[in-house]
Amino acid sequence: MWPFLLARKQLFPPGRFPVFAFVSILGVAFGVAALLVVQTVMNSFGEEHRRRIRESAGDIIITVPPSNPLGPAAEISDLLEREEGVKAAAPYIEGAAVLLDEDRVGFYFVRGIDTARERRVTPLDQFLPAEVLNGFDDEHVILGSLLAQKLGVGIGERITLSSSAHVLQAVEGNRRTLPKELEVHGIFHTGFVEIDGRAMFTTLETARDMFALPKNCASSIHLKLHDHRRADEIAARLNAKLMLPPARAKAWTDVRKEFLQAVEMEKQMLFFLMFIITLVASFSIGSTLFSHVVRRTREIGLISALGGTPARILIVFLVQGVLVGALGYGIGTTFAILTLHFRQNIVALLGAQDVMNKQYLFEKVPLHYNPADFFAAALLTLGLITAVSLLPAIWAARRKPSEAMRDAS
Repeated sequence: MWPFLLARKQLFPPGRFPVFAFVSILGVAFGVAALLVVQTVMNSFGEEHRRRIRESAGDIIITVPPSNPLGPAAEISDLLEREEGVKAAAPYIEGAAVLLDEDRVGFYFVRGIDTARERRVTPLDQFLPAEVLNGFDDEHVILGSLLAQKLGVGIGERITLSSSAHVLQAVEGNRRTLPKELEVHGIFHTGFVEIDGRAMFTTLETARDMFALPKNCASSIHLKLHDHRRADEIAARLNAKLMLPPARAKAWTDVRKEFLQAVEMEKQMLFFLMFIITLVASFSIGSTLFSHVVRRTREIGLISALGGTPARILIVFLVQGVLVGALGYGIGTTFAILTLHFRQNIVALLGAQDVMNKQYLFEKVPLHYNPADFFAAALLTLGLITAVSLLPAIWAARRKPSEAMRDAS
């Protein structure tokens, strides 16, 4: 017991400000805080992007070239829902639409959906009231919140949409369909800039008319699985069992794959940089602890002369390093959690909101805590501190009483 009490007394001497302990603990705390903040933020970006991909694209997407639409879409969807592991299937049509209003001209992303089926695959009910979805018909359009703000339209106003098919027909002098004038029926907000700023929903029939597709056809079908982690396995099985070229089943992990890999690589590089900071702090503590041991040479000699074994002397100084690491980790973790809690205020203070919108496509910094990161930081911190504390502790334990008393005189 006395080695632990002596270690605490030396680290926090009564009646004096513990400069050594204060500086050492703060060094560890800042290193741990930087490591946890960076890892949590990068994990949050990656996890949020993966979640948004699954919400918007589904767990598996079945696509065909534009010249070979899927049909009959409803029957194919029913067939897919009978496959093992598949929870729901929904056909859709997507493409670029042209807004033809006088003061609002531009290209925007349009998705035509079967509302009843789509609600089983994507979380539409999270972003739109039930009455909006139940009353959605061929004369209506639903806009993302940022897109509606950009266009300056609200619920009940009308917009006119066309498509590349209409433009081509007009050029060839063979116009068979007219641009669609639709009423804004709802406005949704997901917090994902790419969707809120670009997307609009119509019914399948409206999209078929806009893109000149045959009746009962769709450009894609996306699936909701019972377990999204099996997406690669089930997509491979569908490609082998059900699909014939040119149709192809693609797992959600292949959607924006390069971007997700870039985020993961950025996370690993930042972890490496933060690890170096923690490593430098650990060696600084080891150096300071060694100086602390040298200054207490007389005490080491007295302890040895009074019967203190080398093992107990080693414990005295090793415990000091472990205490510094444990307290530094605790304070650093607290500081990291506080920083993450006020993350949006920090982004606003740094003026980085536009950068986050454009590069990571979020209005707000997402937050997903990963317990594994905190556990890894604890192991890393305590492991490094223990390792660098071991050398001065061994040096102190191997000192003979006569040598220690002679060197101290």
